[in-house]
Amino acid sequence: MKRITKAVYTLLLFAAVWAAGFPAVTVSAAAGSVNNMNVVFVLDGSGSMYTTDQEKLRFEALELFLGLSTEYGNSMGAVVFDDGILLTEDLAPVNGKEAKSRLSEKVRSASGNGDTDIGSAIYKAVQMLRAFGNPDLPSAIILLSDGNTDLPKDKSGKLLEASLRRKAEAIDHARKREISIHSVCLNANGKAKKEELQEISDATGGTCVEVKKASDLKDVFNQFYNIIYATKTIHLVDTKIPKSGELRVPFSIPVIGVKEANIIINTLNAQTTYSLFHPDGYAFTKAELEQMAVQAKTFTVIKIEKPEPGEWELVVRGARKDQVKIDMVYNTDLSIQLEETLVQSQGNQAVWELGAQVSNEGEAAPKEVYQQYPFWIQVTDQATGEKTKLEMKPDGGRCAAQLETEGYGTYKVQAFCEIDDMKVKSNAKTIQKPNTKPEWKQETIVIDETYHLFSKSLFTLDLNTLASDAEDDELVFAVADSQFSEEEVFLQDGSVLACKIKICGDGSLTVTAADQAGATAQVEIEIHTTSVTGKMLLILALALLLAVLILLFPVIRPHFMVVRGTVQILTYGEDGTDPPVTFDGEKGRMLLSKYVHPAQEIGMRLEKCYLMAGEKNGCIYFVSAQGYYTDRDGAQKKKKIRVDAGMELQISSDPDFANGIRITYMPYQD
Repeated sequence: MKRITKAVYTLLLFAAVWAAGFPAVTVSAAAGSVNNMNVVFVLDGSGSMYTTDQEKLRFEALELFLGLSTEYGNSMGAVVFDDGILLTEDLAPVNGKEAKSRLSEKVRSASGNGDTDIGSAIYKAVQMLRAFGNPDLPSAIILLSDGNTDLPKDKSGKLLEASLRRKAEAIDHARKREISIHSVCLNANGKAKKEELQEISDATGGTCVEVKKASDLKDVFNQFYNIIYATKTIHLVDTKIPKSGELRVPFSIPVIGVKEANIIINTLNAQTTYSLFHPDGYAFTKAELEQMAVQAKTFTVIKIEKPEPGEWELVVRGARKDQVKIDMVYNTDLSIQLEETLVQSQGNQAVWELGAQVSNEGEAAPKEVYQQYPFWIQVTDQATGEKTKLEMKPDGGRCAAQLETEGYGTYKVQAFCEIDDMKVKSNAKTIQKPNTKPEWKQETIVIDETYHLFSKSLFTLDLNTLASDAEDDELVFAVADSQFSEEEVFLQDGSVLACKIKICGDGSLTVTAADQAGATAQVEIEIHTTSVTGKMLLILALALLLAVLILLFPVIRPHFMVVRGTVQILTYGEDGTDPPVTFDGEKGRMLLSKYVHPAQEIGMRLEKCYLMAGEKNGCIYFVSAQGYYTDRDGAQKKKKIRVDAGMELQISSDPDFANGIRITYMPYQD
């Protein structure tokens, strides 16, 4: 057989690359018909194409591609470009042989002699798909060029800048709408650069192939027909016409699934003729075959629509020893619909019923299909990527399988079947064991504890007795927010709330319960504490207190004295200094938390710090339970600190004075 030219190889591979957007030899049950899609052909019509494709075989390959596509349901358009748009054929349904021929003729009629502006061309193609594409079909762009963007006449650089901007916008829109751009770099003269086309395809999830020679035609031919309609190429014969001048080629059509059968005849002898015999024994007329066939220089495609199942025969008549290669490709409208039902969920385990039903051109397949052909489920663990195969069994007018899962992992499940030479896959489902969040038995939990001198200091509460989970998951508890210090109220052994009841005082905290799936629920816990003694102890205490007051009257006298002056306090910390707070003196102990509310952490518990009058009006005292440092006393911590009139004193919980308060006392003028 004579060598096929490089351009034929190029355009065949170009068609194959377009189809690479579908899984190899697999029919996917996507929306719409399985073999239909939106596609825009973007063909280079620049002056260099006159040398890289002198015989214009790209148009013949386009006709072959159109002939192999299904007769109805596709939406197609075209853009031919050089340094401008030479032709725009709007995206529209392409139904029937005449519509395919019209599209091919319009593309063939476009010609140019300019430079190359790829960005503007693919931008136009994306716009067409956005505006006119069938939303129920997948979309793709097929880009063929013998070079890269080249605008030598653009001296200002503005045209190149615009082209690059349009290319970036086209890629962005294509990504958002899942439009793959598949490209072929026709490098017949060795001058083309693949990098730009490769970048476009990579960025949109497409494929880019560089074409240099025709010797790979056979492999590409097989790949082309395997991928284009997502089915296997059935090799019927590859031989020479015998001495009789007549080659008889029998082939079978399955009982289900074949919407169209494409018989591909590869021969270089234009005088070769064909006869096609129906399983009932009659032959198609010459006029009928012409209507069914798409003729090219090196290929003829005979399309049999809705072929009758059974034994067919093709008779090829030609010159003795002419090489003839015949293959068959099915267009199918088989699909599988997968449904999942949770039938059991207990503890950490779940059981799913998975059912799959096959449809052929929208009609339910007969029950015999599920008994005759293999069906299985592919289960993919989304966390690990591990895949397992689960066999399905016939179940009336469908097939079914049970899947057991543990924990709250996420799994992708997809049904497959293999019917003769057609491998079909269903829609994918994502399953996960259902989960409800934990529940607290009370909206607010109140701990009201009394204690006396001999009480235990640690009160405990088992949170597992107050929270539950419908799935019986082990709960994990955490303190989300608390008015207490971690030393006063804390979690013990993960699920026991511990309170140092004698020192914590009153307050509240928020506790979170989380199950194994990560669902959470919160509850507020209020703690109220009361110290209790006997009546006699109380009377004794009062008597002792009275005696002590009498004895210590000089000491406690300041507690009854009035601070006769104005106090100013500034609070500071890592976030800076808060606005100053100024207040007039009062009688007895002046609790600082009543007057000062810092907006940041200052390291001091002002609710346990207070001011009181001094022995003279010239000073006051700052008193605290735990003691603090001052910039006057150095590294010595004091619980009672004198604040002299007119002097600013710095008080902090750490000797570096990184945060704390600055206090100034100004007595009234008599």
